[in-house]
This record gives sequence, structure tokens and C-alpha cells, in this order.
Amino acid sequence: MEHDEQLFQIEVMPRIEGFWCNFTVYGIYLSILLVPFLVGLFFWWYLTSAWIGFLFFLFSVLVSGVVVSKLRVGSIPFSQREMNYSTIAVVRWYVGKNLCTR
Repeated sequence: MEHDEQLFQIEVMPRIEGFWCNFTVYGIYLSILLVPFLVGLFFWWYLTSAWIGFLFFLFSVLVSGVVVSKLRVGSIPFSQREMNYSTIAVVRWYVGKNLCTR
């Protein structure tokens, strides 16, 4: 008995074309990258406590990690999730597969 097995195929990262799609990629990437710093600075300045600002910074880093994880699960194919991708690559996968489809 022969079993027809499908060959393992790597799906290519979607190509991001257009100004608004690239703007969306870099907007999401910069918000994931910079929001923890801005939240930490805001609470440090607003509450005049460096410790509370630092704790809000750490909490924001945790939340941004969860967001990146959700983007990764929602856009990268199951067979490729074990591969290492940077944050910008995960955002490109997400925008290319979910937001800027043709």
C-alpha cells in the first residue's frame, strides 16, 4: 500500500505592495516597539514615581509580546510556526495575509 503524502512546502512571505500597506506594516511595527516606552514614560511623569513607570513599562512589554504572538498565530502557516521570525516579519505576514489581500 502506498500512501500519497503531500510534500512539505514552505509558503513564501506575502509581498507587500502599495503605500498604504507599507504604511500599515510600519505603523503596527512602530506601535508594538514604541508603546511600552511611551506608557512607561507617561506613568513615570504622571505619577512622579520611577518604580510605577518601570512596572507599567514591563506590563506593556508583556502585552506587546502577547500581541505579536497573536499576530504570529493568526497569519503564519502552521507548518512554519517553528521558524524564527523577527517582529517586522510577523507584522508583514499579518498585513500581507489579512489586511492587504488582493
